[in-house]
Amino acid sequence: MKPKKQRQEYDDNIPDSYEERMRRRELRLQGQEIPYPEEPQPVPPSGKKLRRRRSGRKMPLRKKIKLTVLILLLLLVLDAVRLMVCYHYDNTNAAALSVNDGVVNIALFGVDTRENDSSIGTRADAMMIMSVSSKTGKIKLISLMRDSYVNVPGYGMTKLGHAYSYGGPQLAIQTINEAFDMDISEYITVNFGEMAAIINAVGGVRVNVTKAERKETNKYIKEYCNENGLSYKRNRIKKSGEQKLNGIQAMTYGRIRKGNTGGDWMRAERQSVVLNQVFSKASSNPITLLRFLNGLMPNVTTSLSRTDFLRLGLHCLRRGMPSMEHARLPLDGEWEYSTTTDGMSIITFSDAVLTTHLHEYIYDDIPLESDDTSS
Repeated sequence: MKPKKQRQEYDDNIPDSYEERMRRRELRLQGQEIPYPEEPQPVPPSGKKLRRRRSGRKMPLRKKIKLTVLILLLLLVLDAVRLMVCYHYDNTNAAALSVNDGVVNIALFGVDTRENDSSIGTRADAMMIMSVSSKTGKIKLISLMRDSYVNVPGYGMTKLGHAYSYGGPQLAIQTINEAFDMDISEYITVNFGEMAAIINAVGGVRVNVTKAERKETNKYIKEYCNENGLSYKRNRIKKSGEQKLNGIQAMTYGRIRKGNTGGDWMRAERQSVVLNQVFSKASSNPITLLRFLNGLMPNVTTSLSRTDFLRLGLHCLRRGMPSMEHARLPLDGEWEYSTTTDGMSIITFSDAVLTTHLHEYIYDDIPLESDDTSS
């Protein structure tokens, strides 16, 4: 009796139509199960229907993109903050970053030290002035030839490169300021011994290697590989001509100056070729920039505080992404090789002429032209 009652209750719910009744009757005769209708959804006391929660609802594509971009930006910010604490801070002469006529000038030194000690006694392989202008939106790297014959305070006339060895970055800055009438107070020293990893971080550089440069560079590569337990066969430069160099090859290429490779003048030129490409690649996109900074910052000793770095970054980006330029002083045709009475090879030039070129290039944005190119 109970099943009949259920069937009767069920039958009462069947739509009152002839076709439906005939279809269900035929199903009963065939012994097939009659599908029960869906139970009506409960209605809340307020009279409003309850919303069914859709399980596994997909997030809209636009929201996914926004969320992904937000996460990436957060990771970039966190990585940038971490980089601001992983360098070596020298607070010997702590002072606020100075800006003169919209320009910030910072001394940039490249040293080669295995112990990561960039203080007195270490030779500077590269000496530059990094000039950042918010007026032009440019970052200018001016290479100073380290064989330049200048007065080093307390040591007399000698090579510019000796200043760093005699008194560290402070004496080197003082020498540059007095010799070329500059107002530099801050410096950044990069350990060139780790430059290979920094160059690899941006994917290497393309240069045109002469036969003499290849021969001399391979000498340095062999020395570097032996000291660091690396394969010389894998890292040596196998041919001359235009090619892509990895970090070890490019680092050693920028250091050579003997063996008919052009001395200090051509070394400064080779360094500029490598550094220009490194900075250009590093600033091409945020991901490459972070890879570059991850390789660079642990090998940096600087007088710039975290606040100074933040101010410098804002100064650089005031006109958008800055462009990079490089120059070398003294200019071609305005210097000559010479030898002191004690046999030291030096480069002589007019201090007044070099100072004029330097100030016009930095503050007035006047391009540098050598005598031989302008004639």
